Amino acid sequence: MTVPLAERASGEPTGTVSEQVCAAVLARARRELSPSQFDMWFAQLAPGELGGDALELLVPSAYVKSWLLAHHLALITESARQVLGPSARIRLRAARVERVGDGSGDGVERGGRRKSMPVPEDQASLDDALGEGASAFPSRYTFDTFIPGPSNKFAHAAALAVAEAPPSKAYNPVFVYGGVGLGKTHLLFAIANHMTALQPRTRARYVTSESFMTEFIKAVRERRGYQFQRQYRDVDVLLLDDVQFLGRAEETQTEFFHTFNHLHQHERQIVIASDRPPQELGGIEERLRSRFRSGLVVDVQPPDLETRIAILQLKALRDALEVPDDVLHFIASKFEQNIRELEGALLRVHAFASVTRQQVDLALAERALEDLIPDLGQEIPPAAILEETAEYFGLGPGDLVSKSRSRPLTTARHVAMYLLRELTGLSLIKIGELFERDHTTALHGIKKIEGLMPARGSTYKQVQELTKKIRARGRGDR
Repeated sequence: MTVPLAERASGEPTGTVSEQVCAAVLARARRELSPSQFDMWFAQLAPGELGGDALELLVPSAYVKSWLLAHHLALITESARQVLGPSARIRLRAARVERVGDGSGDGVERGGRRKSMPVPEDQASLDDALGEGASAFPSRYTFDTFIPGPSNKFAHAAALAVAEAPPSKAYNPVFVYGGVGLGKTHLLFAIANHMTALQPRTRARYVTSESFMTEFIKAVRERRGYQFQRQYRDVDVLLLDDVQFLGRAEETQTEFFHTFNHLHQHERQIVIASDRPPQELGGIEERLRSRFRSGLVVDVQPPDLETRIAILQLKALRDALEVPDDVLHFIASKFEQNIRELEGALLRVHAFASVTRQQVDLALAERALEDLIPDLGQEIPPAAILEETAEYFGLGPGDLVSKSRSRPLTTARHVAMYLLRELTGLSLIKIGELFERDHTTALHGIKKIEGLMPARGSTYKQVQELTKKIRARGRGDR
């Protein structure tokens, strides 16, 4: 039985009421939204004050407040009324929340509560939504973890020059192109991490072209064009990945053309990545291609043997893996075209050694990778991976892409995501789309399986057996 807000307020401390409502809202948001949506819009929600018949919840910026009001007001209101009764009213207020560490590493506030420092709404800048500082970007993607070699040293040098200079003072734009899994996205994040480390107030935004297009279409549909433009024009650095997917999206190209011009005219840095050079971008307007060519165009090629060995050595050191040099040479000699496959092969060898409780040696590596070594003449369609995975786990064709989050189904879905990443050239965005989810959900699933394989024999066995089935199907052996 819920108690109306007025009655609850008269008998309990305001803080208790606020915290219970905030907890209810967060619990429902976790259930109904994807992890990435929750982290973006709800993670910093905090309890506020009680005033009259309205209870206040604090959000980190005016931009987040406007998004929550437009998209999640029903979720917030219904959650609050389950605690306080049908007459409850909720007010959102933009405020900075200062998290004070207690030594536990959880970032909780002193006394177990959040210490909120309100900021007038007109002062709650877009910086909060864009994410200030290096923490807004994956910390593992830095220049220190990027191995330069003959195949990528020009791109590495150009990226570092851009990152160390004030925005637009080195090269602008910078256009990086190359095949799948060669480090283009790594360089984009490294630029952002380096710039925000040197100048913490730098406003940097990374986006894939498909996300840009999706957000633009939604903004047009909801008549929120001004807010969309602010997201991408009120920045110091814009990093656009996979620009080739803008092909044939005419209205989105027009919007990006104006965004590009605005940033360039205001001396803001633009960095673009693609799988091909500007002149080969089919479906992209000539006026955009000419702007891409107006700056510095650099390419990344498959790494040579020495660079591949160095990449494996760094990964082994970073992940505390004891791998003999002859095994590293063997892996580097077999996986030539794709850094992602190269690192995945090392993970597979380590996982095989862990679950079989054997030392890593050359014979073990050969057994672990016998069904993974790429066949250059074989191309595995994503549909085959989905079909084989569903059949292996006894699922129906549509179960893997359903919204169900039951544990067995989630495990099967994560395994399929991992195999798609390992056996095809699909980007995280494309993998997410196959499951009607975003790329962060795909990344989470892949990382989950990577972590389970060395620790759980059953997971390793599932991946190994499925890899054999999928490879055999590709060769026509079944």
